[in-house]
Amino acid sequence: MTGTLWSLALALAIFIAVHMVPVVPGLRAAMINAWGKRVYRALFSILSLAGLVWIVFAHKDAPQILLWEGPDWFRLIPLAAMPLVLILLATMPSDGIKKVTHHPLLWAIFLWATAHIPTNGDAASLMLFGAFALFALIDQPLADARTRREEPEDWAEKSATSSALPFLAALQGRAKPSLKEIGYIRIAAALVLYVVILFAHEHVIGLTALPL
Repeated sequence: MTGTLWSLALALAIFIAVHMVPVVPGLRAAMINAWGKRVYRALFSILSLAGLVWIVFAHKDAPQILLWEGPDWFRLIPLAAMPLVLILLATMPSDGIKKVTHHPLLWAIFLWATAHIPTNGDAASLMLFGAFALFALIDQPLADARTRREEPEDWAEKSATSSALPFLAALQGRAKPSLKEIGYIRIAAALVLYVVILFAHEHVIGLTALPL
């Protein structure tokens, strides 16, 4: 391991800072006015991809400082969470998932990150997954505030039938989620991808995801 935890921390900080740009009042609008929406989106995508690559290599090169060793059953936590993560990601384009939560991507990131913390007891992994989990929670109210501020009509429509907290709108009688609206095919595709990831995880990540 030739890297440091500081390098990983810097990579995570820059990546998260880039993704905070859209929720800073006036900053996104100022950039779009200065450069145009196409240039802004291209620059955002490039910086996001570069930051993600940096995080991957920084985590790979970070020193392995063990903080805890969990029992074998900890490995069941990501096994149980990942189908939900993939379903959230696969159904993002559908209107049906919006009746569950209007932040399916952020909840997918949060579930993915928190589910992987117990099984990865080293400092670098705690930094990695902890940072993504915190970002996914903090970004939700900030994104909602931006929508309320900049797109009040969209916010009124969204908040009438959805909520940030999963199923809150349904419990309050503002929405009626259904599997049909969410999409049977998308859910099935997510579960197929889950099986693929189970067997490919060891070859791609270097660690088996299988419980045995």
